[in-house]
Amino acid sequence: MIDSAVTIAEYLGIRLRQLGVEHLFGVPGDFNLNLLDGITAVEGLKWVGSPNELGAGYAADAYARRRGLSALFTTYGVGELSAINAVAGAYAEDSPVVHVAGSPRTTTVAAGALVHHTLADGDFGHFARAFAEVTAAQETLRLSTAGAQIDRVLLAALTHRKPVYLSVPQDLALQRIASAPLRERLAPASDPAAVASFRQSVADLLTPSVRPAIVVGQLVSRYALSTPVAELAAGSGVPVVTQLSAKGVVDESSPANLGSYAGTMLDGPAQSLISSADVVIHVGTALTAELTGFFTHREPDDRTVQLLATSALVGSKRFEDVLFPDAVKALAEVLQSLGPFAEGTSFTLPTTGERDEAEGAPLTQDGFWREMQEWLPSGSALIADTGTSYWGALALRLPDDTVFLGQPIWNSIGWALPAVLGQGLADPERRPILVIGDGAAQMTIQELGTIVAAGLEPIVLLLNNRGYTIERALQSPEAGYNDVAPWNWRAVVAAFAGPATEYHQATTITELAKALTAASGSQSPVFIEVELDAYDTPPLLRRLAERATATPPA
Repeated sequence: MIDSAVTIAEYLGIRLRQLGVEHLFGVPGDFNLNLLDGITAVEGLKWVGSPNELGAGYAADAYARRRGLSALFTTYGVGELSAINAVAGAYAEDSPVVHVAGSPRTTTVAAGALVHHTLADGDFGHFARAFAEVTAAQETLRLSTAGAQIDRVLLAALTHRKPVYLSVPQDLALQRIASAPLRERLAPASDPAAVASFRQSVADLLTPSVRPAIVVGQLVSRYALSTPVAELAAGSGVPVVTQLSAKGVVDESSPANLGSYAGTMLDGPAQSLISSADVVIHVGTALTAELTGFFTHREPDDRTVQLLATSALVGSKRFEDVLFPDAVKALAEVLQSLGPFAEGTSFTLPTTGERDEAEGAPLTQDGFWREMQEWLPSGSALIADTGTSYWGALALRLPDDTVFLGQPIWNSIGWALPAVLGQGLADPERRPILVIGDGAAQMTIQELGTIVAAGLEPIVLLLNNRGYTIERALQSPEAGYNDVAPWNWRAVVAAFAGPATEYHQATTITELAKALTAASGSQSPVFIEVELDAYDTPPLLRRLAERATATPPA
């Protein structure tokens, strides 16, 4: 039972609970303490504090990918600017994070007072203007309209699957407002006429088609539509390929799934399929450099359908106010009405080769990923950081029911370690498995303490190659700026994660296999330090580096 009036903090908290949020990420500061006191009193919401705002933002990004929404709380100025990199990454990767900044009192702002956490110039709008560049909607709350402002911003996050920004003045957080709007749930809606026009246009294009193909992108998972899209492909006989950002969205054992597509950067049936298709249907894709093999993909033309977050295209004709879930439903209806197309041809995973390491020989990237392929359990969440970790993991054939998380568009190293926290809390039935380089881990390792304190039991594989190997692959491998300070990782893990976390070190295939076997049987957090050569890279990263150095900046 909701009272007729609630505080602004409670209003926001109740809305978040209605939308499936159970955890609040962030860092306290004097300007958001009233807000935190009010919102953490809402039943069903749990505070998850982080050592810094950047890590909290990364965690919120991963949480939003699984739950459809997350909430990040910072204080004004110093806190929100610490988080802006994470929010920008969430924007690039279509992750709906609600960033709530506690801001100075309305009287302080009106007076232009030179208070702390400001630039001492009397202008309190600097940071809201900065966040307008990396969020889909922004509001600074006013008492008379606070409920409607909150609803507008949350609805924008749900609609666009992008971050949004709320500034809550310190003196308003505990002011009471009418609760009546809370009786109606927030639900984005398409224009029915636009959906009908889109459906007809798709039918006109597909009716004479004999070789359509589907490219699956990251929006499919962001809208939790993996199952409907997989069923659409299986029922229609239309083969699918997945962008690198959508790996695992369709089970890789499915006969309809012909593998990853990144233009000509990847060999195999996926590239041939898209090149020869008479209609290409993009379902939630992003056509960025790395995802398209540095723009060697088949570009959209008049035989292309594109399903975006809030609009859809058939050729060059755009249909506005067609939301992604409704576009997917309309596409499924058209394909079902046209009957099954020819069966897609299943693909054969390229062999990982035989083990050629002599007993006791140092581990190589190839050997490491072969062992991962044999060991990786189904039903888990594989999280790979930018660099050798991500580009090595892309070559794995994931077991069914495996979630895969990466950040291939924003590419902020260190993202994946805090992402374990968000993924683990959002989807507690899946054990997180993190693969991360030593350079990336040094940026966010303090979040390991938060992960363990939250009761999660991840398996962390740290690829210790003594520096930024992805940068070595791109340019100047011997340059000193690609080195990182050597850390005693055993001591670091003990300091941040405590004695309950198991630590293993692997320098050979035998040691790695033993460590992975032990990790599978453990009910504690596990940290495996994997020693690798500083210049060794997985094959796909080598190919990426070749393309990147051969492609001049746009």
